[in-house]
Amino acid sequence: MSQGSSSPYREFKEKLQTFAQGQHGIRNPFVIAAVDPTVEHRVTERLETWSAGQAESPEIPSDITVQPIWLDELLPRTDVYELLVDLGAPLAELGDEPSPGERIEATMQDRLADELVQRMIERELDEAQLEDQSHVVLLLNLGSLYPFTRASELLDELDRRNVKSTIGIPFPGDVVGGKLSFFGGESRHYYPAHQIDGQIQGVHLQ
Repeated sequence: MSQGSSSPYREFKEKLQTFAQGQHGIRNPFVIAAVDPTVEHRVTERLETWSAGQAESPEIPSDITVQPIWLDELLPRTDVYELLVDLGAPLAELGDEPSPGERIEATMQDRLADELVQRMIERELDEAQLEDQSHVVLLLNLGSLYPFTRASELLDELDRRNVKSTIGIPFPGDVVGGKLSFFGGESRHYYPAHQIDGQIQGVHLQ
């Protein structure tokens, strides 16, 4: 991370604006930044304030729109979540392998990213926004989806559907050897996203 006047938190917002103003990404204009999991909700609150144009720099230019989407609010509205609730009690009574928890997790991993993105497209974003790189979409509270899906699955699904909006994801996890580790899991590069160097910590929110 640069030790200058900037910070990963500010760099995240600046990069979103750069993409929204027309810079091309690896494939689509996606930006991801590691966040200390203990401050994820503080970062979410600050980004909500920034998206509303209130007391957060850098100021959002008039030709850019910023829309927060709370993943923890979308999750309970999905059919996959209802499946989890419906299967939880019966599966808990089974003693074979794989375990009930493993069965539920596998089912959710297979379907959740697809359904979350489908709901975003159908109910959160209109067609013009989906085609507009100057519209920034912040996917917030990613940690609420753990361990059932990851940022990589969401980004892959958005890419597969050719969403052209600029996408920003604060990622609760660590940077390990230049790769991101989600809640201590396997470290990986989140292609096709542009990754901000360093981890957003509480000191960057002061």
